[in-house]
Amino acid sequence: GMLEAKQQMLLAISHELRSPLTRTKVALEFLDDKVTRQSILDDVDEMERLISDLLESERLNTRHSKLQRQSLDLNDLIGDLVSSEFAAERDQIRLKIPSNPLLCDVDETRVRLLIKNLIDNALCYSPSEDNEILITAERDQHEISIQVADHGRGMSAEQVERATEPFYRADPARCRDTGGFGLGLYLCRRIAEAHDGTLEIASEEGHGTQVTLRLPVSEEVSARA
Repeated sequence: GMLEAKQQMLLAISHELRSPLTRTKVALEFLDDKVTRQSILDDVDEMERLISDLLESERLNTRHSKLQRQSLDLNDLIGDLVSSEFAAERDQIRLKIPSNPLLCDVDETRVRLLIKNLIDNALCYSPSEDNEILITAERDQHEISIQVADHGRGMSAEQVERATEPFYRADPARCRDTGGFGLGLYLCRRIAEAHDGTLEIASEEGHGTQVTLRLPVSEEVSARA
């Protein structure tokens, strides 16, 4: 139908945008003015990230989207993600995860992207170093829950309601350096749902936000654990 045609066009345009952006990056290498070069590079990176998110969310919207599931220890995934992607912010992040493995059959690339987005967002809303971010992971018989909590500005009830809409940003101030923009929480929700899980957001203005990812654990994984 018409909607599918629109989606196809969106995907085609997104793909097409990649080439000129790559050419722009190459051309920037020859720019002498370092400050200008970095500023343009940041914008190009932001566009590239947005295009990746667009393509990924559209992929998840199509019914044939197959998750590449494998049994993973989510503890390892979180630990690795924090040390590799957030080395600079490591002092601001506190991990409270069990010592025993949290095994779950998930699509590693997508769950990694989801958790990275949640940490990005939390950092984005906690501008000062004293605002610690807490990442908790736990499991019961039926599910694994991973929560990212910040003590930042928080959101109103209406903002929480709209937080997972595409391109909705509760705070108009751009979080350029951490990429808290665009499809962030929308994409997180889509990835959670693709895994038959949920994404819950609780927030209070002035007191911070907690985003909880819940993933169901299959019987055989429970037996292995």
